[in-house]
Amino acid sequence: MIKGITVFVVFSSLLVLSVCGCRKNEPASPELGGQTTEQDFAKIHKNVNFKQEDKEKMHGLGLTSEDSGYGGHGMGSVHGKKEKADPHKVIATVNAEKILRKDLDKILDRFKNHVNPAALTSMEQQITDQLVTQCVLRQFVVEKKLSVSSELVDKEIAKMRENIKNNPATKDKTLEQFLEFQGSNIEELKTAINMSAAIESYVSGNIDDKKVEEYFIKNISNFNGETVTASHILVDTKGKTTQDEIDRARAKIESIRKELDEGADFAELAKKYSDCPTGKTGGELGTFPRHGVMVEDFAKAAFATEVGKISDPVKTEFGYHLIKVTAKTSPKDVSFVEVKDKVREEMIAFEMSNLVKDLKEKAKIEITLQ
Repeated sequence: MIKGITVFVVFSSLLVLSVCGCRKNEPASPELGGQTTEQDFAKIHKNVNFKQEDKEKMHGLGLTSEDSGYGGHGMGSVHGKKEKADPHKVIATVNAEKILRKDLDKILDRFKNHVNPAALTSMEQQITDQLVTQCVLRQFVVEKKLSVSSELVDKEIAKMRENIKNNPATKDKTLEQFLEFQGSNIEELKTAINMSAAIESYVSGNIDDKKVEEYFIKNISNFNGETVTASHILVDTKGKTTQDEIDRARAKIESIRKELDEGADFAELAKKYSDCPTGKTGGELGTFPRHGVMVEDFAKAAFATEVGKISDPVKTEFGYHLIKVTAKTSPKDVSFVEVKDKVREEMIAFEMSNLVKDLKEKAKIEITLQ
């Protein structure tokens, strides 16, 4: 079974969301598990989860879960009253290949009932960036002449159909119905799986058992069950470009910290001040491991903070955070043999991330989205 480290960047209806203003953008998996539902299918292939508990946590660079969906801060139509843009307008160019406005709108239209108009600009930027990522990977596949057999793709499709059939919650549905629900079709899915498997095969080509074991030793905290349960308060700096704006954000987080030092309740201040939708529930982020879920600076600070304590202000790509740690799970003894497959999957995902970064750095990319 393809473990799906790349479907998220080649599937035409891709939408990767960043969660809670501190979570990493993670690839989705094409695997349909035993409890798959129509809504879960959306998550599996688009990295979008319609479950209520995740809606309440979703930040998505300004997206949240108010009212009708995961799109935040009082949800309405994705387009709101904004005038429809020219579908043939070039919004980005990647090595002379053009990405058109209609490519962006094709994705936006699928979520028009779930997205806050106030978050539209951030969402458009995010989707455009992912379309660029799709483009550089597609060009890479063509350049390297990467592909997999049609038999492998058909086998993956058959597994998806079987999982749907065997799930009591979805047995009356078809794969085609799930895809139609997402505005897609079998041919798009086949293309995505083909590219996903081809890139995964390329990335994993130099990963042998020795390297996997070395990765396990170096990153053992990813696999030994060690976790932190935390809440946070976010002062968003996304879109703030001047030093004065950054300084005001820093001053605000320090002012909040002062209130906490004077005895204020963390959850109440999260509700009052946090720019993350989790503020509505006191800033609760739930439980997460050391690596792979939260962005590095955030995770590092969370694991370094004692239970019951609040961190100093932490700067990430999303803004300034105050983190309150409410619980920790101690690491357990784990052998390499027990988690070998999981380690390999994570290592491949890590290498995939590096490949994407390298390709984008080398590509000639111009963003003209306005």
